[in-house]
Amino acid sequence: MLAPMPLDYSIHYRLFHDNTKQHALEMSKYFWSLLHNKIPADRDSYILDVGCGFGFALQALRNAGYHNISGLETSAQQANIAQAAGFSVEVVRDTTEWLRKKTSFFDAILLFDVLEHVPVTKQVLLLQSIKASLKQGGKILVQVPNASALLAMRWRYSDFTHYSSYTEHSLFFALANAGFTEIHIGNDKGIGRFPRRLWRRSGRAALRKWIVRWAWLQVYRAELPWDRLDNISFDLNLLASARA
Repeated sequence: MLAPMPLDYSIHYRLFHDNTKQHALEMSKYFWSLLHNKIPADRDSYILDVGCGFGFALQALRNAGYHNISGLETSAQQANIAQAAGFSVEVVRDTTEWLRKKTSFFDAILLFDVLEHVPVTKQVLLLQSIKASLKQGGKILVQVPNASALLAMRWRYSDFTHYSSYTEHSLFFALANAGFTEIHIGNDKGIGRFPRRLWRRSGRAALRKWIVRWAWLQVYRAELPWDRLDNISFDLNLLASARA
């Protein structure tokens, strides 16, 4: 059996992210749109970003006034970029083991676009270690690929290191088995509202997306009439929050 070969994940990451200040600013705005109403309001909160990449979410937090923020990375190439931007980022070989040494320490932990890179048999173990490192009532935010998206197969297999994709059911299952409570999985990016202002170019693009997603929902209704389709999302990613 061949030993695992170390991979330079930045080869894939740089297909979508460059190391410019402008891109970092745009990405930090995107992450703040995900974070702003889901993390503790106290700027003194201890927040950890597991798999922080280039540090875009950390920049969003820093821009908002949070100062007890840090990151973990298994990729030294990506950690170097985040460190150069002034963030406290530690490179680790075993994230689960590192977290187990930080019992009840963090107020919130981010796990964006990370869980799918972990072998399925170890995903709940990682989530359990995150729960243990959170304070009582602390919060986890998780973003993973959505298996219900129209382009789910491409999204799943565009990254060589992905092990899995998720539905709202399987993501809930993993979080619940790790011991989390108050689990909420967003479905605000399902079909969406019928777009207005169709005379604008952006309105026409929104209408096209709405029609395609409406048609996709009819496929689900025909094939899965027993499923709770009011909870479904067709966005490329699922975003969940839960409490320890």
